[in-house]
Amino acid sequence: MRQRRKTIIGIVLAVFFLTGCGGEFSGFSRERTASGGAVSGEAVSGGAVKLVEKDRSENYSYCNEQNLYYVENGTEILTEHNRQSGEEHRLPVKGIRDICYVDEDWVYYVTCSSDGEQSEDHIWRAPVRKEKQWKLDETAAELILERNRRASWAPIYWCNGSYIVYQEPEGEGSTLKLYNIRKKQYEPGGDLGSGFLYVEELFEESVIITCDSGLVEKKLGSDTINLIRGEERSRIIYTESDVLNNELFWMEWEGNEKNDALWRYWLEDGKKEKLLDLAQIRQLLKGWGALEDCECETSAGHEIHLNNLFIRGDHLYAQLWILGGHDVPECRNMIVISKKRDGSGEWEWEKEINEYLHNPEADQKLFGKLTKSGYEVESIYRSRGSVVMMAGDICLMYLEHTREKKNQLASYDFQTGTFKWLTKQDWQWWLPYYEWGMGLNTHGYSEYMPNNFEME
Repeated sequence: MRQRRKTIIGIVLAVFFLTGCGGEFSGFSRERTASGGAVSGEAVSGGAVKLVEKDRSENYSYCNEQNLYYVENGTEILTEHNRQSGEEHRLPVKGIRDICYVDEDWVYYVTCSSDGEQSEDHIWRAPVRKEKQWKLDETAAELILERNRRASWAPIYWCNGSYIVYQEPEGEGSTLKLYNIRKKQYEPGGDLGSGFLYVEELFEESVIITCDSGLVEKKLGSDTINLIRGEERSRIIYTESDVLNNELFWMEWEGNEKNDALWRYWLEDGKKEKLLDLAQIRQLLKGWGALEDCECETSAGHEIHLNNLFIRGDHLYAQLWILGGHDVPECRNMIVISKKRDGSGEWEWEKEINEYLHNPEADQKLFGKLTKSGYEVESIYRSRGSVVMMAGDICLMYLEHTREKKNQLASYDFQTGTFKWLTKQDWQWWLPYYEWGMGLNTHGYSEYMPNNFEME
């Protein structure tokens, strides 16, 4: 199972390209938002071919209509960044660990203290003073919740302004904890089994978790538990959500047949639909001739995986990872297809994105690709990287820059049709606090690159 990550990348990426280029910063936080003001986007430290579990320890970053909020990694500084002026207000907060929610009136954050074996977490909220140019007033912070825990178990606290949600270890598993902020009391989490559970998303009226039963919706303030997908948890490999539209998307692996599938669930009425599966994908790719540009014996010999899902405006984008048959050499290819969210029309080939992902014929050379275990696999790469995320009108990709002999971030602007290589100076401007202050972590994408630059 792969956990969707909330990082500063998406929102600051939009700031960099929109306000930095003279445009207005509008719409992004309302297109891809979680828990009201959470910045959403797939992180730049992705998974392997078969989507592995994500690290759940990263910091969150959030926004409201006026400001971005993030915690500088390795510091006890909460930064408030004005989206229009670019002015930053840096606030020292003793023991701050995460921001867990932001709206127009409050910023919710977590502080922590520890004696080595036990830790004490405090969840606070501080008001945003509209009469003082929307600045955070840390001197008026209110304590909402205080709890002790094992120092070795640092949960992610989810918040929507009404509830604080987290998981707590118990016996050989974990339990769901629901704290009602207004009533100042815990509510029953319900019978979700005895194994480990993981919070996937918090909506206004529901929390989505994966547990022994499968993918589950727990209604807040009631005893209602809806089983969204009763499959083995290991088959739910990725979740993505659109909180404002009350939609949940997930990808699953069907088993030995490798029939990956993409699903959508509407929280309002509990309906769900399968949007795509590998049988459909194979037919689409065959029709586009996408499985015929290599020397594999048959198109049926290709192994295809749903690698990622991106939500942008009124479109869904599915990224596919294609491996050639069991021939030697092995060919590898990454492509993107799209479809309107309302269900109208068919899945389409993303011409511009796929052109940038395509590895030029002259560069499709046989080489020994190093695996994580250190072995070499004779490979030919038809693609030169992958899409990392989409934000507003920007598609962020991580590609091989052949001329520079390195892998590099690049952007494509859907509105203007322009492509740009991002320099280290560019991305350090808007990724300075990502991945523990180390800058851009691209190790997880090395498997998709037509080189061994990051494995040597």
